Amino acid sequence: YLPIARRRRRASTRVDADESTADMASTPSTTTTTTSMRTTRTTREVDRDAVKTMGGDCNVFSTRACDACRALGSVMVLLVIGIVGLTYYATVVVVYWPVVEAGGEDASLATGALIAYHVLVFMLLWSYFACVLTEAGGVPAGWTPEPEDPEEAEAEAKRSNSEKRRRFCKKCSAWKPRRTHHCSVCKRCVLKMDHHCVWVVNCVGAYNYKFFLQFLAYTFLATVLDSILLLSNFIDFFKDVEESQASGVTGSEAEVDPAEGTQLAVVFVTFIVSVAFSASLLGFLVMHTNLILSNMTTIEMYEKKKTLPWKYDLGKFRNFKQVFGENIFFWFFPVHTTTQIEKLKVMTGLSEGECLDGDAYARACEPERARFSVASPHAKN
Repeated sequence: YLPIARRRRRASTRVDADESTADMASTPSTTTTTTSMRTTRTTREVDRDAVKTMGGDCNVFSTRACDACRALGSVMVLLVIGIVGLTYYATVVVVYWPVVEAGGEDASLATGALIAYHVLVFMLLWSYFACVLTEAGGVPAGWTPEPEDPEEAEAEAKRSNSEKRRRFCKKCSAWKPRRTHHCSVCKRCVLKMDHHCVWVVNCVGAYNYKFFLQFLAYTFLATVLDSILLLSNFIDFFKDVEESQASGVTGSEAEVDPAEGTQLAVVFVTFIVSVAFSASLLGFLVMHTNLILSNMTTIEMYEKKKTLPWKYDLGKFRNFKQVFGENIFFWFFPVHTTTQIEKLKVMTGLSEGECLDGDAYARACEPERARFSVASPHAKN
């Protein structure tokens, strides 16, 4: 893996050599050169004219749907915090903290339950905000794959776009590494993109996929524990109803204190929410566990049907360590070691290219832009 600084020096040397050659043939003005470098510097998101020419923005329905997902934004974060707050209020404030304060035989059990619950909620929130705030894996500006080997050109042409070593995104009008896909919500390419998650208001990619999986796991464990802790109260709720009906208590005698009624309703709703989330998350966990052990993403799961055997499968344990790292201690925490980050850069294909500046990058993209412009029905005459 070449550091960005070395790549930029190489790119700078290449640009200087190209400019010297151009000066020998003709004498372009300084203003033209400066304008060209400013234009090509906006590599991935700003070159809208090239994207429109290549037909990369023609899906109006998809664009509006993605804009709607993006508009949810902080609403989903507030929703997650609200659900966690609801379960915390029902489990801690209403049910178990009063038991701890009262003392007695059940106090020690209630204390143990609260400790386990607080640990899981803390890890849940930590992994959630790590997934929300961590850069999923943007492609560096000016990234360009290594030049194509003439001997491999024929074989490369027969491969599907997902299998090619040199891949070009017509929506960004820029090169992208292998296992990289374009997110229509974020409007950029994401390294080893799995999907765009509305719940975390972010793409799930190479750098935060581990945090996303930990969020799923800790949320599943927290909801299962919450369901177990509130199960007895849920059962008691129906027993009280049955006893009232059996005793024939009606009218004013059957009235319940408003505060107590509210607490019963909160516990009832929290139990239902916890059971529903734990059941749905179980399916997601099973699916993503299979994906990790196979070394593929949700998007690649559909591509694999066309590319068997899967070339990125290194074996289940090695596939797992590629996401969670070599250090067992960090498997449980939403953090990456420096070594793991460097390995992720290699795994995502960034090491198979270099970052170019100015005219050098424009020339590297020009053949692909021209090819897509000719192939696109939206190309300009």
